[in-house]
This record gives sequence, C-alpha cells and structure tokens, in this order.
Amino acid sequence: MDYLDYYFNSNKKSYTSGIDSPELKGWYSMATTYPYPVHYSFNSRGFRGKEWPKNLSNVLWCIGDSFTAGIGVPFEHTWPSILQHKSGIQCINLGINGAANRLIVNIAKQVITNYNPKYIAIMWSFPHRRYEDPWKLTHFTNRPLSEDLEHFKDCFNEVNSLFPSTYNTIIPELGLPIIEDLTNKLYKYPILDRGRDNYHFDYLTAEVIAESIIEHYNLER
Repeated sequence: MDYLDYYFNSNKKSYTSGIDSPELKGWYSMATTYPYPVHYSFNSRGFRGKEWPKNLSNVLWCIGDSFTAGIGVPFEHTWPSILQHKSGIQCINLGINGAANRLIVNIAKQVITNYNPKYIAIMWSFPHRRYEDPWKLTHFTNRPLSEDLEHFKDCFNEVNSLFPSTYNTIIPELGLPIIEDLTNKLYKYPILDRGRDNYHFDYLTAEVIAESIIEHYNLER
C-alpha cells in the first residue's frame, strides 16, 4: 500500500465539497470577515502544495491531519510553509484532511523506509479518531476513552521507536484528554488565531510551532 500516493485524493474532495466549500462557509462566523483569500492546489500525489523536489535527502517531512494541510488558511499560513520559510529547509506537507493516527503512523513508516529522512515533524490527530476502514475514512464509534488513549500511545511509540528524533506535537488547545506517559513528550501550544472556518489555527499559531521545531532540530540559518 502506497500511503504517499493518496490515490483517491480525499484532500481534494474534502476541500471542494466539505468543511471549507463556498456553499458552507456561511456557517462560520469568520467566513465573511477573514481577510486572506484561501485557494487550494494539490500535487500529483494528492497532497496540498507543489510537486516534490527530485532530491529528498535534506527535507523535513510534516505529517498530520487537516491542521497540517491547512483547512481554512492560505497555504503560506500553514505550519509546514512557515517552517520552510523560517528554516530555509524544504518542507513536505503530508497533511490529510480527516487523517487518523494509524494513517499518520503508516505514512511516517513509509517515509522512514523509503527516504531515510533527517527530520520528521508530526502533529498527531485526535485520540478518538480511529479507522475501521482507513481507505474510506470510516471511523469506529462508541469506543471507550481508555482504549482510544492506549491506541494513541501505541501509534506514538511505534513511530518514535523507528525514528527517535521525531518532533511530536498535538493539535493545539482543543480539549484533548491528558495522555499519561506522553505528557512530557508532546509539544503543546495555545491557539493564538483562527482561520476562515473559525476552527483551524492560522499563521500566528503556526509561527510558534515552526519556531519550536527549529529549536528542536537546531535549524537556525
């Protein structure tokens, strides 16, 4: 299974017919006042952004869900884009709208296996977001919180055992449960601003995240 060639392009379908579609933006209080135009473009693999460079030996892989892909904000406001600007290192945005943590693990494992990466930064998704069918984005329902948290810890440990220098964070300030044993291993931030949908964060929050990753990997220019 090639997780880096997202064949059914769920990102594109979600952005054009889902939460950020023009016909739904009236649902959100900031939709008519958000000052920046938001456009979505996707590379041939189905991820937001330009085609990947041929030389992938010195890139920083950014993995996550819609908060990484950047729903509701210009591509230049996403944390991978700001990280690239601040660090001078090519950042590959592997954000997938609706991604669960098991899918994030599978993507990270393929990056590790195929590209022998120098840098990986993961913004983990909601612990309760678990796929029954990952290729149809069908989720389990009514699972105990304790089971969700154990699943999250398994995902976290699986990636970090393969790539110990992974930068790990979670979605900022959305009331996620305390994850025992991982509290000191996950970078956390407040949300400082919101995108067009008044839910996903914007560039001020992304800048703080980017600076934290730069410090973690000592990427000062």
